[in-house]
Amino acid sequence: MLQRDSVGGTFTIAAILCVVCSIIVSATAVGLRPIKQKNEQLAFQREVLKVLGLYEADKNTPDQIPELFKKVKPLLVNIDTGKLAETDAVNIDTFDLKEVSSNPELIEEIPAEKDLAGIGTREKITKIYLLMKEDGTIDQMVLPVRGKGLWSTMWGLLSLDGDGKTVRGLTFYQDGETPGLGGEINNARWQASWSNPECPKVILNDAGEVNISFYKGALNCETPNSEHLFEALGGATITTRGVETMMYYWLGDHGYKTLIENLTSGEVKVAQATR
Repeated sequence: MLQRDSVGGTFTIAAILCVVCSIIVSATAVGLRPIKQKNEQLAFQREVLKVLGLYEADKNTPDQIPELFKKVKPLLVNIDTGKLAETDAVNIDTFDLKEVSSNPELIEEIPAEKDLAGIGTREKITKIYLLMKEDGTIDQMVLPVRGKGLWSTMWGLLSLDGDGKTVRGLTFYQDGETPGLGGEINNARWQASWSNPECPKVILNDAGEVNISFYKGALNCETPNSEHLFEALGGATITTRGVETMMYYWLGDHGYKTLIENLTSGEVKVAQATR
């Protein structure tokens, strides 16, 4: 019989405790996984609603998110063709951008000369979100964007007007930039500067080419070329440049340019789309 106060007894009791604690931690993690996934889904849906202007923290509550999200039309699209995705490789209900963008079978390499965002690869299929008008035309289109900042990959959502070039909103749902500097991309005031209806920002020119610059200093509607100027983040030059280059990449010809053209021209029949 093992002596309780012996070295062997001490190690045996410690081993038993480790096994028991491991089982408890593992069981708890597995048991809470559905709750965690649901909370993550709600958090992402809240960001989509925020960038569409359908959710305000001081007016809405989290339990309103599922009902508000019913106004949003999600679509799976093929980025290369700019059309609806015809694939069984991903499911629109379970689509997870981070999983898809790290799956070797679902991504493609970005040519070095086009990789302005510094992400190396991008997914072939992605999920976008539309807000429709009563007449069936597009009010807003929400496009996932991401790019390298100073310390992290910044994951965001850009909302464009139905014209495909006027910015309606920008938000970031994950980043690791410096608090108080690059982290200001999450500042509500800075994000609102992208979507001031009295001074709309036009991110594409008439030829569909990206036309934006970042402005250091006081910027207002009277500033020459202000529709193409965006506020630079003070003390965060690399993060600012990261936001700029991600826009040039994702709205360019290796990003959403063809998709935007197809959505605005009606080439993609949204009204009949089921995915």
